[in-house]
Amino acid sequence: MKTLALIIILALHATGFWPRLPDSDRQQLTSRATGSAPITTAQAPAAALPEPIQPLPIRSTTDTLNLDTAAAIAVDRQTATVLYSKNAGTHRPIASVTKLVTAIVILSRHSTDEMVTIPTLPEYPLEAETIGLVPGERFKIGDLLEGLLVPSGNDAADALAIIDSGSVPKFSARMNTKMTEWGIDDTHFASPSGLQDIGNYTSAAALAKIAGLAMNSPFLAKTVGLTEVSFTSSSGRPYNLKTTNQLLALGQFYGIKTGYTLAAGECFVGLTRVNGHEVITVVLGADSRFGATTTLTNWIGHNWQWL
Repeated sequence: MKTLALIIILALHATGFWPRLPDSDRQQLTSRATGSAPITTAQAPAAALPEPIQPLPIRSTTDTLNLDTAAAIAVDRQTATVLYSKNAGTHRPIASVTKLVTAIVILSRHSTDEMVTIPTLPEYPLEAETIGLVPGERFKIGDLLEGLLVPSGNDAADALAIIDSGSVPKFSARMNTKMTEWGIDDTHFASPSGLQDIGNYTSAAALAKIAGLAMNSPFLAKTVGLTEVSFTSSSGRPYNLKTTNQLLALGQFYGIKTGYTLAAGECFVGLTRVNGHEVITVVLGADSRFGATTTLTNWIGHNWQWL
């Protein structure tokens, strides 16, 4: 127990968490490391007992990884420990990963059961992902969010933006305002879909925070893990849609969002479990977003352990 407590203390110092622990937690760990008598339940009132210390990830090797991406990051979701970083603060276009922000903003202002009417939508390039929305059709907000995130529908993104704010530019401004309110820097959005690269960027580090924020929503956490969705418009028109996230089929990954434009390259934000712990991964500007994510996840599994 002494050795384990000492390792935890050293790790807390190395990651900057030691000064942020309550005095009671530091006293408890120090007592265990030195062998002095710890505070027991009988010695302290229940309200003063320390919270359980979360298992901390500890780097177990010196192996390096040169990931074939423009930028990347991996973060232990429970402790916010950075497990891997490459150009994580650099501004990058993120293509359809932008839709994750659109979904968070919409959910902050609307119920998933709210019925809405599809407005007039812009023309889309032939290569752009759409789900075939028709102006005048009525859907639940939740249906449109599924169409936004699972098959990455650009028409769903624009429809939600116009429904919420009256226009795409006004909604984009709202996205930026919300990011500021939520304390997420290094972001600027000019499009709810991510089809527009100019003025639409964030960093891998900021995107990991955005992903964590999104996963705090039970609806979004469930939706990004779906391999397919089906819903019907109020007129009875069926929609059967499949995910763009190929890693869901492996069973190790539980989300979150893909993206691609020529300027952004292949992008992917993932949620996986490594040694039983949730890890958020971000790869931007990759030649193979799923290959890079798998390489990164395997590297973490071989180079980190949780104590």
